[in-house]
Amino acid sequence: MAEYEKGNGIIDMIKDAVSYIPQIITAAIVTPIAAGSDMIMGNIEERVVRIQRKILRKISIHLVIGFGGMFLIFALFYFMVEFIHWSKAAAYFSIGIVIFVIGLILKIMEER
Repeated sequence: MAEYEKGNGIIDMIKDAVSYIPQIITAAIVTPIAAGSDMIMGNIEERVVRIQRKILRKISIHLVIGFGGMFLIFALFYFMVEFIHWSKAAAYFSIGIVIFVIGLILKIMEER
């Protein structure tokens, strides 16, 4: 009976050793993949933050330029009405035509 248990002990040890092989292979493969994916995710997050900062910077620049352009248009309007003595309709019309032509030129330049 002692021999049977001894035989069983060797078979159990072999079974235990064989059962650890998938765990060892999994640990050897999954750990580097997990570390690499964490590094990639960190790089992606850094790039997303940089892109967000660039977008916010561009939006703020465009807002400032837009407000500046709006005030310049109002100044041009009041210049035409008060100093050149144009009617308000003529001043609006001429400013509208100028802005429309500038928009068309920008659209043509964008398509090229």
